Amino acid sequence: MPLQFIKSQRGHDLLIHDGFIHKRERTIGEKVIWRCNESKNCTGRAHTMQDSVIKYKEHKHVQNRAKIEVKKTINKMKENAITTIMPTRSLLAETSSKLPSEVAGQMPNPKCLKRTIQRVRNISEAVPANPQTLNFEIPDQFRLTLDGDNFLLYDSGDSDIYEDRILLFSTERNLNLLKDSEHWFSDGTFSSCPNLFYQFYTIHSVFHSDIIPLVYVLLPDKKEITYIKLFQALKSLKPDLCPKSFMVDFEKAVMNAIKNEFPHTKIHGCFFHLSQAVWRQIQHHGLAKQYSDDVKFSLEVRKLAALAFVPVDKVIESFELLLESTYYIENEQMLSPLITYFEGTWIGILDRRGNRRPPLFSIEIWNCYDRLQESLPRTNNKIEGWHNGFSAMISHTRPIIWKFIESIKKEESLNKMIIEQIIAGHVPCKKKNIMIHLLD
Repeated sequence: MPLQFIKSQRGHDLLIHDGFIHKRERTIGEKVIWRCNESKNCTGRAHTMQDSVIKYKEHKHVQNRAKIEVKKTINKMKENAITTIMPTRSLLAETSSKLPSEVAGQMPNPKCLKRTIQRVRNISEAVPANPQTLNFEIPDQFRLTLDGDNFLLYDSGDSDIYEDRILLFSTERNLNLLKDSEHWFSDGTFSSCPNLFYQFYTIHSVFHSDIIPLVYVLLPDKKEITYIKLFQALKSLKPDLCPKSFMVDFEKAVMNAIKNEFPHTKIHGCFFHLSQAVWRQIQHHGLAKQYSDDVKFSLEVRKLAALAFVPVDKVIESFELLLESTYYIENEQMLSPLITYFEGTWIGILDRRGNRRPPLFSIEIWNCYDRLQESLPRTNNKIEGWHNGFSAMISHTRPIIWKFIESIKKEESLNKMIIEQIIAGHVPCKKKNIMIHLLD
């Protein structure tokens, strides 16, 4: 039977044998002598060589198998503290919920366990000084996943170009999953981005009912050329990337970059952001109170955003019918600024010949009809929700870069497990369709 070990509080090996705990006393050649860890007066000894106990001397006290289980439990708790992003309180609850009563009775009190978790995490997250410029070296420990796989797959600073530096984190497996995925989603955020960079940008893909982040990027700005460099870096890492669709916010720079690098990809804007854009115009033109107090007004205004659910070739016709409706004619003066905005941005203004000019965002980009037919998400809300959760997990705005990288390493580890579960067939039940709230 192989030798069994647990770790001491200082990380040293302790030998478990015959229900007793032993610590290393001395080594003689290939033989290791272990003495009782319970009492200095106990003469219990174990002599081991390679993977066997070759000599054993009885102990002077009774066994305490529950104490062994306590140490095993604390060892496992420390391991989980390092490898998961579970909050301290949740980790304590999960640890204690699985313990038999005889083991739970010998566990340290919760305050001690909490301090242990925090101490282990502080040690594991010990980091270099926070760099003050983009001209900094990234140690090997921040280039690898928790499993030791390559994680920093692209660094524009590797070519000694530190200005406008881009860092791209992913794994070979994630890129293969991205390649096999037809539908991509992306979003950027600023609060959880390290202070040397402008935004934290992620690319996600659908796996059954889950939308999983596969690529994590630190960008220096929101310029079109920066997004082009990002997508070019992705294609250099995985040349055959070619998504069928790509959902983004209504940001011209990223849309133009996608058109440039993925010319056959259909770009979709997030319906929630379309609705929010309409809502901002309602506020801008002093109609927020009217929207709140007047049920008829709010219903009629919602119909503008609802055009996203009309077939593409029927949108303009439906828009014109809406303008010809009794309510819009009778309230033309009040609605005029809102209609002018919506027509110029989303529909296209009529020229002198009666033809519509191209809008700021084409109908094909913001229309959701085909996505509903294919049961695809019409918003980026899940991606924004992921970013909110990630920001809460970091618990700091503009974190130092080393803690940021440690956090996305933990996130990658968690998502790897989720992907494994999905592949193994543990698929969450599909949610029922719910009513669409247009300006929720």
